[in-house]
Amino acid sequence: MRAAFVYTNPGHHLELMTPVMTELVARGVACRVVSLAELRGLSTRPPPGLLDAVEVIRILPRLRRAPSAGRGIGTGDKAGRLALRIRAAARRAAWLTMAPRVLAALADHDVVVVPNDAAFPYDELVRGLARRRQPFVLLQEGIRFPLPGVEPASAYGAGGARRICAWGEASAAYFRDRAGSADTVRITGSPRFDRLDLAATQAAGRQLLADLGLGRPPLVFLSNPIDDQGFCSTAAKLDLFENFLTGAAPVLDRTDTPVLVRLHPREDAAGFRAAARRSAAGSRAVVVEQGSLHATLASARAAVVVASTVGLDALILGIPLGVLAVPGHGHLFDYATRGVAIPLEVGQPAGLEALLAAPGRIPDDYLDLHLAGRGRAGARVADAVIEAARS
Repeated sequence: MRAAFVYTNPGHHLELMTPVMTELVARGVACRVVSLAELRGLSTRPPPGLLDAVEVIRILPRLRRAPSAGRGIGTGDKAGRLALRIRAAARRAAWLTMAPRVLAALADHDVVVVPNDAAFPYDELVRGLARRRQPFVLLQEGIRFPLPGVEPASAYGAGGARRICAWGEASAAYFRDRAGSADTVRITGSPRFDRLDLAATQAAGRQLLADLGLGRPPLVFLSNPIDDQGFCSTAAKLDLFENFLTGAAPVLDRTDTPVLVRLHPREDAAGFRAAARRSAAGSRAVVVEQGSLHATLASARAAVVVASTVGLDALILGIPLGVLAVPGHGHLFDYATRGVAIPLEVGQPAGLEALLAAPGRIPDDYLDLHLAGRGRAGARVADAVIEAARS
């Protein structure tokens, strides 16, 4: 049996896929990695610990910058609609250029594993797989909730996967509504968390504080591409960040709390640094682009997210969590509604004061709902991959 894994992000996609490949290799399954990382302006990396066991194929040369998935393009006016059509045409042309090599790299495999079936280029890829009746498995890459303006037929999880590997019952319910068949969905958990070493992570957090010269644990702000997801423009996202820092400044000053800003690889660090400088808390903010996510979280006094999967990372490490409201959309996902995060609003310091005073805890019931099978997820996904290949 042969299984192929396609990724665009050498960070969290490989973190998801490597435990699965490790398990499959141990069962005698030949694995290949097909990397499209350079399409995002990133660099292909092999799966850690599997250098001699897994073949890695890089499809593209390194691009100068990542193509935008959304950068503030509106749909409500003529110019916005034209920009969307131009972007769609450019993507289609890019896929037609890549497709022969991508599909050739996958052609002799019994099953293909992807982290997405809705975003470019995965939407094009799964349509190509469907045309030649090659099964694929969707390995959930992040928290799931409806996105603005997305039609049901083009939603994440509606691409025709033979198996969908959901992290927990909450996401399984989301996928059952979109997959067309409940039997397609398997609750596997997220392999990213199988090997989490809390003691080593805490030590890495202490070392990070020392390396950055921070005398006190920071408030960690964890951004993600809500502009790409359609919740706002890029400029509005940066305004939200700037306004949050300005509103937080009196509390940060009173508690002498630094701010560590951790970005998604798709985000523009220069834009965030400029927004931080414009804010009233600019002298307290440090923007980081590289390094361990878990070390960053382990260094934290508390963490703030907007709509990011890394809120689960914070909770599993016992870090107090806040969720910042998006204008016009409120508090995204269920962190606040299920009571595991403190709801935050720009210009309302009481929430931040409560967050900085909150004790760390690990809400096991909530994590079970969203991250089932911790420690065994890689094996569960491997089971689903083999099922898909044989069904």
